[in-house]
Amino acid sequence: MIMKKTSKNKEKSFKLATLGFTLIELLAVIVILAVIALIATPMIMGVIDGARKGALERTFDNIEHAAELYFYDEYNGHMSENPMIIPMPELKSMLKNYNSDMDSESVVVEEKGDILTFYYTGRDNNPYKTIGKLKDKIEEDTNHIKMNVVVNGKTVNKVYGTKSEKDSVMKNYVWYSGNLWQVLETSDNYIKMVLAHSITSIPYGSTSDWNTSWVRKWLNDTGDAYSGIFYNGLDRQDIILDGNFCLDEVNVTTVLKTNNSHVVTVPTSSTKITSCNNKVTDKVGLLTFEDYVYANTGNSATYTGGSFLDEDELMWTMTKYTKNSTYPTTLVWTQFYDNLDSKSGNLMVDTGGTVNSVTKSSTFRTNTYGLGVRPVIYIKSDVNVRDGNGTKKDPFILSVNQEYTKDTALNQVTIGEYIYLDEGNAPSGNHASAIVNGYGITYNKNKVQYRVIDILEDGSIKVERADVLRGLDSSVSIRSNVYVPFYYKWDNSNTGNTCGCENGTGETCYWGGCTNNNIYNPSVGSGSYAYTEGENLGYYLNNASNSYYNWLSDTTKSYIKEYNWNLPVTTHGNDYSDMYRYTTDGTYPSRKSDGVVTAKIGLPSYGERYSGNDLNITYWYINRWTGSSSFVGRVNNGGSASGGSAGSFWDGVRPVMILNSNIVITSGDGTMSNPYSIKG
Repeated sequence: MIMKKTSKNKEKSFKLATLGFTLIELLAVIVILAVIALIATPMIMGVIDGARKGALERTFDNIEHAAELYFYDEYNGHMSENPMIIPMPELKSMLKNYNSDMDSESVVVEEKGDILTFYYTGRDNNPYKTIGKLKDKIEEDTNHIKMNVVVNGKTVNKVYGTKSEKDSVMKNYVWYSGNLWQVLETSDNYIKMVLAHSITSIPYGSTSDWNTSWVRKWLNDTGDAYSGIFYNGLDRQDIILDGNFCLDEVNVTTVLKTNNSHVVTVPTSSTKITSCNNKVTDKVGLLTFEDYVYANTGNSATYTGGSFLDEDELMWTMTKYTKNSTYPTTLVWTQFYDNLDSKSGNLMVDTGGTVNSVTKSSTFRTNTYGLGVRPVIYIKSDVNVRDGNGTKKDPFILSVNQEYTKDTALNQVTIGEYIYLDEGNAPSGNHASAIVNGYGITYNKNKVQYRVIDILEDGSIKVERADVLRGLDSSVSIRSNVYVPFYYKWDNSNTGNTCGCENGTGETCYWGGCTNNNIYNPSVGSGSYAYTEGENLGYYLNNASNSYYNWLSDTTKSYIKEYNWNLPVTTHGNDYSDMYRYTTDGTYPSRKSDGVVTAKIGLPSYGERYSGNDLNITYWYINRWTGSSSFVGRVNNGGSASGGSAGSFWDGVRPVMILNSNIVITSGDGTMSNPYSIKG
């Protein structure tokens, strides 16, 4: 019995051992399956997510294709306005998967050159390309926003900060429609933004009245001829709201000093800042005195200057300067940041110290000065952000910015965006640093930044160098190898042919020899360019053996087309739109236009987009200065448009050229830090 029992126990023990091995094996299998699941789940979810993303993109594409068919069927391909909005309910019968969420969306049809684009606004809310709402992102920077401030009778949230903070600390920079903006304020209904720098330089108007001003017409599509130069170049106009701009004259006290500068004190009540009696609702406006006051601390009690809004350039505001016994004519406030206490015509802000120590200043000017224009817009408060952290070098990129893929035609991009061009044949040296908007980038001659400044009717693309030329040979430039005279001819015998300053040192200057040499003329010169021989600047850029054109690589040269450059005369003190009429009536130098010149390389023109002082460097315009036989138009380093002698040695050169319409994008996103690479 004992033996049997023993035998049965052994059999039972064997079965248990066998069963125990099976459990271990099963446990191992479970562990292996868990590991596989751990690895596979993200892959599977990625596949599912990718399928959803692809399906969403196909839905967007189908909607835009339906809109295109509808546009040609219902409108016969005719643009009643540009851009044109097709509400989604009009496409309902054409879409199988239409739902009520689409009711508030639309398709934006835009004509750029000879190309039509169709964009479904529902793309703006694509969950795969959205990191949050712009309003929330701005308000996260609690160190630079004051909540619930009463401005013009409305409760808003005001962004504030110092000039020293803005470039690296503040997070209120936004990339929208080919431009860098700064947020001024947020609310439940809108976000208010200002362009980071002025975009052109023109006179304010025939009077100081905003409603009839040339600046207003330049910014807004008022229905007048040549109006809306800025607004009509903006992408996605459907997100822009009517503005809420105050035109009240600011309630300040000014004290005239012996040197004709002024001390400004702001009443602590600031009654005309918290309320407003005279408002306009234009799509585009300018900064107001109220904007400057609140930008310091988010409070309305004091104005000390030195805020994130201050730039080293003169710019118009929308605010009148009140008439008084000293200045019986109503003038216009402008903004400038510098120690201008020793100069005349400035309004100095009293910061509590002695007047001589004040360095923050605002100024007023008569309406006829050509000063910088810095647009301000209101956009929808629910606009989304797809990328960026809000700093100057990594701004928030709005979801409404269109994305262009490889082989997209360059003439479909938004005006203001950046491209690379190859200056591979440039002589050795550091010829430029892309300093537009103070955004420094190391020079690479094979990747030089240019900016799209217009799309022409035939689809060709007008581009402008993002910086002035630098590091030029001493025979070409004067003063630190940067500045190039428009026309320069020095004659030691001073027989009347002298134009310029002896040896470029400035000790003796004569301008008589510049007469009738202030018209852009690429044919004036022979062989290599040397300013001492009196060649025209146009000759250096185009036809000289050492021309800028010969800096360009053969590939870049193949992109450039010859163009008939209009040469209207600058209209200092007159309506900028005179520049677009190109009349040659009258005799030189009084006529309004010098006709046209055929060339491959031109210069910026007075009053056009991106001809402002975003570089804080004086540079030449292509235009002769009105009423003069020796002066040429230019924008100076203070931001004002003026005339300078053709022999001046202080002006930079900023090339402009026209690219063929068949160029396409190969990579990039068009921002300052990642321009488009292109091919022809």
